[in-house]
Amino acid sequence: MNLATETVIVGGQTVRKKLVYALLGGFLFLGSLLAIFGITGVAYAMPLSGVGEFTVKFDKMVGHNFKLYGGLADSAKSKGNNPVAVNDIESATIDGLEISKEVKLPTGGGFKVVISAASTVEIKGLLQKATLITGDAEFSDMTMQENYVGDIENPLEKVAKEFTQNANTITIKNGDLKTLYLFQQQVSLPGMKVSFESLN
Repeated sequence: MNLATETVIVGGQTVRKKLVYALLGGFLFLGSLLAIFGITGVAYAMPLSGVGEFTVKFDKMVGHNFKLYGGLADSAKSKGNNPVAVNDIESATIDGLEISKEVKLPTGGGFKVVISAASTVEIKGLLQKATLITGDAEFSDMTMQENYVGDIENPLEKVAKEFTQNANTITIKNGDLKTLYLFQQQVSLPGMKVSFESLN
């Protein structure tokens, strides 16, 4: 009795019919999701993270019950070691919103995904983690303070928790934020547009 095994290499082949069905099913699901969102104009509990850094730009944002504190966030390249500014805003209105993400392809080139709104965006429960925030900011009833951090040994975590800032309202004009995490409890995007631009 011969129990020796023989290795056989079998070439793979893509079944085009199944691939087309899978792609159409995925696009149909995405299309129906966007259609439902387009009809109602409102989305609930919308997190965006784990895709690497993306950009949030706007002409003007007015936020109420603003809190700023340090934090750590994951990026596409490292887990939990990126110091960020955490913006926690109870409610906000944003004019001229544009969220974009550049996607580089391994074969070279790439594209940029852009999500924009035609008119004023309304958000409730905004939590955003940014590595860079630029713009012209105004605050009302602002408080800044340093916090005791005790026996925290990780220097990145220690720095992230030492400082906090609060304000009744925050207004930022010409905002440009490099973001690793974005969560909105409820968001209304009137006239939402999703487009793809070539980076070539």
